[in-house]
Amino acid sequence: MKNKQKGLPKQLQNLVSQCLSLLGEVIKEEGGDKLYNQVESIRLKMIEYRKAGKKDQEKLLTSLYRTLEKAKSSHRHDIVTANTLMLELINVCETAYRTFRIRQSQIHGQLAPSESSIVFVLTAHPTEVRSTDNMFLFQRIQNVCVRILEQTGEENYLLSIIKHNLKLAWLIPVTKHKKPEVLDEANHLFSILLRKDILDTILRTNRDYHPLRIRTWVGGDKDGHPGIDDKVMLDCLNASRNKFAQFLDSYLDMFVNELTGDTLGDFIKKGQNLKSLTKKIRKIKPGDLNKVKEIKAQVLNLQKEYVDKVGAKNPRLDKVEQLFSLFPGLVIPIELREDSEVIAQAVNAKTKDFAISRMLSKLKELAGDYSIRNYAQGFVISMFHTNEDFNNAYKLQMETVGKIEVPIIPLFETDQALADSYQLVEKIIANKTYTKNIKKLFYNRLEVMLGYSDSSKGMGVLASRVNIAKTLRNLDQLISSKKFTPVFFHGSGGSVDRGGGKLVDQTAWWPKSALNLYKATVQGEMVERYFTSPEVVSSNCHKIIKNSQRSKVRSGPIKISKIVDEFSDQVEEQYAQKLQEPLFLKMVEAATPYSYLDVLKLGSRPTKRKKEGPLDFSSIRAIPWILCWTQTRLLFPTWWGIGTAWQKIKRDDKKRARLVKAYKESPLFASFVRTLGFTLSKVDFSVFKLYLSHSDLNENEKEEIINTFSKELSAATQFVREVSGERSLLWHTPWLDESIKLRSSMIHPLNVLQILGHKDDDQELVRKTVAGISCGMLTTG
Repeated sequence: MKNKQKGLPKQLQNLVSQCLSLLGEVIKEEGGDKLYNQVESIRLKMIEYRKAGKKDQEKLLTSLYRTLEKAKSSHRHDIVTANTLMLELINVCETAYRTFRIRQSQIHGQLAPSESSIVFVLTAHPTEVRSTDNMFLFQRIQNVCVRILEQTGEENYLLSIIKHNLKLAWLIPVTKHKKPEVLDEANHLFSILLRKDILDTILRTNRDYHPLRIRTWVGGDKDGHPGIDDKVMLDCLNASRNKFAQFLDSYLDMFVNELTGDTLGDFIKKGQNLKSLTKKIRKIKPGDLNKVKEIKAQVLNLQKEYVDKVGAKNPRLDKVEQLFSLFPGLVIPIELREDSEVIAQAVNAKTKDFAISRMLSKLKELAGDYSIRNYAQGFVISMFHTNEDFNNAYKLQMETVGKIEVPIIPLFETDQALADSYQLVEKIIANKTYTKNIKKLFYNRLEVMLGYSDSSKGMGVLASRVNIAKTLRNLDQLISSKKFTPVFFHGSGGSVDRGGGKLVDQTAWWPKSALNLYKATVQGEMVERYFTSPEVVSSNCHKIIKNSQRSKVRSGPIKISKIVDEFSDQVEEQYAQKLQEPLFLKMVEAATPYSYLDVLKLGSRPTKRKKEGPLDFSSIRAIPWILCWTQTRLLFPTWWGIGTAWQKIKRDDKKRARLVKAYKESPLFASFVRTLGFTLSKVDFSVFKLYLSHSDLNENEKEEIINTFSKELSAATQFVREVSGERSLLWHTPWLDESIKLRSSMIHPLNVLQILGHKDDDQELVRKTVAGISCGMLTTG
């Protein structure tokens, strides 16, 4: 769907209508007429909500609350299931339509070969609560929806398949029954990434178009995670190894079964012998890489013999070669990460009983005579603030591995770290012993990581992006001037609050080096979206490469006008003041899901940092912090402080004019204004007021919060309209405006039920509503 599309396409609308009708039939058949009538009544009320004024909207929400308050517990759960399935179904229809349009345009076949590279680092989402079974059912429905759009002439049959899967979805729990372990998350990610059609697409893209690499945090990201150690890391490596071993068996079976005739009998025997060797590598043991390299050598020899005999490569063996080329250790390589303070403790400890020390030692044990880079591609140091942090990571790798085999990657994620990054990287470059490794082993690439989630949590989205933009361009200039190739690892997520948004807006201010080698995390819910079909995988890669090819060459320090800097500083000041207000932190505990994060059975990582006493901002983790604002529909970090700063600046006509001019001339500032408009279009203050009204805050506190937030939100909206000169907040993507409006009100019943679940201590109901609201906010945020 292109930005010029003014409304939602008819084909998509028809598909959604057909699927929701089927869901209605399932609700009636499985839940009975009473449930169906109530779900339908709620749906019609929410349609009415879209057209109502603010006061009437609040009355409708209050009425809905009273209605659902009277409902039996079992009935509430059924209503949550019905609404969650509805929102998931809408997501599936939109993704199916995207896949269908890509197939029509054959975009994945138009991508010209490029020297630009892409590295995706997959990570489990710490706030994902949906069950794997539920996700797989909707993947099936999505595939069938594509076939309906293609008009294969069997529509009634295909609709019956969708209905059957919706019946199953009604019976199968939407959410997890227990908190997932790290290995559960690894298996889930690999089940998405290593489907045959997706892996084939990754291999083909890497072979024919441009280098494409896949990494993962899962199993390597020790930072603040008590569930990760050397044993868990090995389990996660084995999880991807088992998948690859299955592919090897499959490809070798096809190689053997497709050969006929006495002339090729020798190849059949060698193929069978080769397959028997794969049993030795199904479980990773010390010296593992010796066996992996032996199998690779035999594959290459067999292919050479085949070419000599037949005169052409065997396509099945070619596929095996590609697999070894892209994944030389026959695993999805991990990225290691640990906090700088823990690394210091590990280096200075008399015993090496720290998990990160054991993890590095275990990798060396597995690699044997080969490099641990077959298993791990980087050693990221979080909370990197001093040169001693680098020295400690260097020492630890030397002590455990014997030499520097993986790049040491500083992560700049706080205001101070971003400000100090230039001097810190200068000192890294001054370490001649380390830079020899960069030139010899790391392809002359010097890598740093930029943290979006923590920086936006601490200073707000605008200040985060301005500071990261300055850091990015300054480090690009520094590293390039020293004759190294800069690599920027972007620790961003799907939402605007975590550095996400449209690709063009995310990268509008990046230097060419960051576009030529695009490396970014793909977090939890975005893994499904990025790897949902071969067409979508190809399209995502196509967009990244095309964006690199079309972008202007940007080098040297970024030119940010003084007025944008002044505006950003004022916004950050307002944001920082709000975070320190006792009433604000009290509100976070009382009127958002923060107080019951622990009962939601979220991801394996702890949702909070352990800290005694009342809530302190430092104890809040970045991604659950965003969850609180997404669930309550307020999306606070993106817009807070914007309105107040704008009201101050606009009093001076000259400053106002300069800021409007900056919007027209600055890619960085313009991209922020567009993403801010997108965020504000998703905010529903009436819903947040409902959370407030049912909190245990006193009436004076509630009134103060409502007045200050309402005023700031209104002023922020005014800022977007006055600076852009546009009435609509989504003038740049009008079809999305319609999508948000149609979907947004359908999430409200889940918000109401979440409040009721919290009030009645119905933890399962709360958990289900978190999943449902997340589904509803997926496309809209």
